[in-house]
Amino acid sequence: MVSCIKNMALSSFLLIVLLFIPLAGAVDPAIRGADLYKAPASSNLGNDLFSEMSIKADLYNQKFDEVPMLFQRLVGSEQIAGRIKLEKGEMLYMTFLMTGGKVRDFYRYDTSDDPYSKFEPSIIVETDEQTVRKILDSNDPLREAVDSMNEDSLKVEAKGFFRNAEPGL
Repeated sequence: MVSCIKNMALSSFLLIVLLFIPLAGAVDPAIRGADLYKAPASSNLGNDLFSEMSIKADLYNQKFDEVPMLFQRLVGSEQIAGRIKLEKGEMLYMTFLMTGGKVRDFYRYDTSDDPYSKFEPSIIVETDEQTVRKILDSNDPLREAVDSMNEDSLKVEAKGFFRNAEPGL
């Protein structure tokens, strides 16, 4: 049971990690149509964690053709909620809306519940700013993310499809 939960969490987390890695993969021509996320011009971005992640999300979309097909299919169309405790003691709440494996929208809000969504997120990621920065700054972000999950400083809760895909959870 614990092994299944760890495997499910790792699978769910891998799709989140793709946003931290400047990679991407082959595009299925049948999965197109939505306008994709585009980070604001750098002059409009502050020097904060959300801005850095915004740039990474845009880079992920630009390099989507380099993402392994397995990860593209795992990501699919998901609503991913992020909850990050910032070093100042504040919380950063954000949502990634994924369509066909790409980031369609990425935004933040001030409350723990997404005021713009009518649905519950399919994946919830909780961590702190220090952990996210370690992953962003790492030469091996995937390894750093897995280590953070094992240390319990990065928590991934799968709901919806991912939760139902693993019997007995």
